[in-house]
Amino acid sequence: MGSALKGTMMPERHRKIFLNTFAKLKQKVLWKWETEHMDDPPKNVKLSKWVPQQDVLGHPNIKAFITHGGFGGTTESVYHGVPLVGIPMFGDQNLNMEKAQATGFAITLDYVTLTEEKLTAALNEVMTLPK
Repeated sequence: MGSALKGTMMPERHRKIFLNTFAKLKQKVLWKWETEHMDDPPKNVKLSKWVPQQDVLGHPNIKAFITHGGFGGTTESVYHGVPLVGIPMFGDQNLNMEKAQATGFAITLDYVTLTEEKLTAALNEVMTLPK
């Protein structure tokens, strides 16, 4: 969720939504997490304090990118052809994600009303539909 939004400050309810969703995936998940330690991550989740975003997005096996929808990450995702699941928080992120969704390469979710079901459905959609 970018450098301005620390995962370690995420409320437990939201952290569990992500963990439970990731545990259901057959894919491996790379999660930028500031401490590289979490008590209960699923086996398919790798934590890293820092992730070379351009390199990761450019990897041919990347299926989706969960982002807050900042301009940099959205632009990099477009360049590399990686679909987005956007959860905007502030600033230009809402507008960026609205445009990305309207263009067809993203699904936007609301952080306040986020559920495991919504996140799971969005990830499955962007990873399986050719759009």
